[in-house]
Amino acid sequence: MENIRIIPAAAANKLARHLKIRETVFIAEKGVPPEIELDEHDRPGGVCDHFLIVYGQKDAGAFRCLRTAEKTVRIQRFCLLREYRGLGLGRVAMDYIRAFYITQSAERFELNAKYEARGFYEKCGYRQISEPFMEAGVKRVAMVMNK
Repeated sequence: MENIRIIPAAAANKLARHLKIRETVFIAEKGVPPEIELDEHDRPGGVCDHFLIVYGQKDAGAFRCLRTAEKTVRIQRFCLLREYRGLGLGRVAMDYIRAFYITQSAERFELNAKYEARGFYEKCGYRQISEPFMEAGVKRVAMVMNK
């Protein structure tokens, strides 16, 4: 897909853009309390890798990744601003995550998907490994994909 870039958001100015998207989607739109949405990992130099999804010249989405084991990456806080949903940006970002972390020896990818979005993640190669559960007031399922 043309006009899409995934860029690291480690620098303070890029991390601020990343967090603005998450605040818009999770806090303002979805009603997640700020104390649940934002945590100690949301700072420069933290243990998570933060990324921006840029479409054209506009910030369109964000996600962060956490290494939970030597060869395992957990995808967290994956979101797109409303006006960029349904354009295929999510699939491009998921392909990017896999390719990026495979070059760093990752073999397993995990995430807790919103229950209604599990079909999207299945199309990206993930499989459901849990029964539905509640997290931050949202029905979710644990999903995994191996390299």
